[in-house]
Amino acid sequence: MTRYRNATAGDPEAREPGAAGDPEARGRRAGPAGGDTPGERIVLGDVPPAARRRFGATWWSRAWLDALQQQALIDPNRLPRGRTYARSGAVRDAVVTAGAASARVRGSRPTAYRVEVRVATFDDAGWARVLDAIGGQLAHTAALLDGELPPSIVDDVAAAGLSLLPGPRELTVSCDCPDRAVPCKHAAALCYVLADLLDTDPFALLLLRGRHRTAVLAALRDRRGAASGTDGPAPPAAETVPATEAYARTPVPPPAPLPPPAEPGTPVPLPAVAGVDLPALTALASRAAQRAHELLS
Repeated sequence: MTRYRNATAGDPEAREPGAAGDPEARGRRAGPAGGDTPGERIVLGDVPPAARRRFGATWWSRAWLDALQQQALIDPNRLPRGRTYARSGAVRDAVVTAGAASARVRGSRPTAYRVEVRVATFDDAGWARVLDAIGGQLAHTAALLDGELPPSIVDDVAAAGLSLLPGPRELTVSCDCPDRAVPCKHAAALCYVLADLLDTDPFALLLLRGRHRTAVLAALRDRRGAASGTDGPAPPAAETVPATEAYARTPVPPPAPLPPPAEPGTPVPLPAVAGVDLPALTALASRAAQRAHELLS
């Protein structure tokens, strides 16, 4: 797996992809989602070659590849070529932003091909439902705030009427190569690089759906704070006394001890227990009560 980094607006290595396609689905929209900080992105840069790079090492990566293979227009013959390209270091200048990933992929011609993978993003109303669904699961919220993205989040998104993994009409690819297959081997290479990214940073899938992890985590913290009432007015501070004043005060004597009882206590009757000599145990308790009364008198 390859480690990638986040970047913000102004990063010279970042490339801005085009807008996402229109999926014509409720709760989804084309282009970056509102509420996300402009310019937040994940820069993959030039992906180094790794002949033995394994794709699908984690649940998220396998789920992404499964969703990719289920696309109606995919030509399965291009996927092995794309996997080889991804392993050979042919993917350059790769970057992920809200709703899209773009890169240059070297092929047979001297100039690299421009490739873009677009994923339909959730609109603001869709994200609100998703965050409400996740916020209703305390364990899931805690996992996200701890930097983990459990696979069970898929069920939370489904409860909001959406799908975190792209469906047949939610993922579109484009490449300026002459190959008419969808995806071509260059686009497939970028898809495999995204799978490798999900092995190390599954939060990238949230970015492809329109929200950077910082925006998602901030929204979950706000919801948790509102639910616990921590956003309300702070309680008044307790009245305090300066330490020097408290030290100078005359100590207050402790309260007088209570007078001892007039007679020793009587042990309560004990239930019969197999193997226990109740008369001997009662006599022992009576002697202890008598001795305690003598010490207090």
